[in-house]
Amino acid sequence: MDNTIDAVRLALNLQELRARTASANVAGASQPGAVAQRYDFADVENALREAVHAGDGATAARWLRTADAALRGLRPESDGAIRLDEQIAELSATSVDFQALTEALGRRFGLMRIAISGRV
Repeated sequence: MDNTIDAVRLALNLQELRARTASANVAGASQPGAVAQRYDFADVENALREAVHAGDGATAARWLRTADAALRGLRPESDGAIRLDEQIAELSATSVDFQALTEALGRRFGLMRIAISGRV
């Protein structure tokens, strides 16, 4: 299994959850008494960071499994009143991160196509 592709997949899933959460917060902002929902992504991000810095593939794979489990185990928390400016900034940052990740994945697949076709 290619750890790079798995790491990008997990990072894309994390960005998707960020975007969905911020979108839901924006959509609910006009409701009286609406409360922002948020997730604490620290464990997922730390595990992904450790996977990137792992010295070997097996260690990286273990960290990626840890990140995957942490991502699946996330539960939303209430975070006070919805501040639209923060939610829009979160959507914007998530969009930039998502684009960077998809570009990196596209480059990775491009390199794989070159390797498979035998062109060097």
